[in-house]
Amino acid sequence: MKEADFISLNFAHTPDTDKFLDADAFSKIKSGAIIVNTVPMETIDLAALEKRLKKNNITFILDHSDEMKQEDLDRLSMYKNCVIYPPIGVSKEARANKQNLFVENIENFLKGKPTNIVN
Repeated sequence: MKEADFISLNFAHTPDTDKFLDADAFSKIKSGAIIVNTVPMETIDLAALEKRLKKNNITFILDHSDEMKQEDLDRLSMYKNCVIYPPIGVSKEARANKQNLFVENIENFLKGKPTNIVN
């Protein structure tokens, strides 16, 4: 991380990745780096991120803003070097279809006839 111009986080949030970017990790990121976070914000130590944003020497771009507490979004939105990417338009209909598909998949699995299987 000391040499990277761009850092892109692309992994699942698990107990092992919780606060993956903590104060120690942020201290190793070089000045001028751009960090793109496409994973849940639980992978980021917000206090450590905010401390680094205050120095105004990194750019942090985040996705998953729709999964964050409003107070945390408000804190981060104060920094011009923090780009909060809004949720991409998911219509009410698309959300309902997704939920219906989820329920149908569970019901079909319980009936012994799984659908939408990914091998």
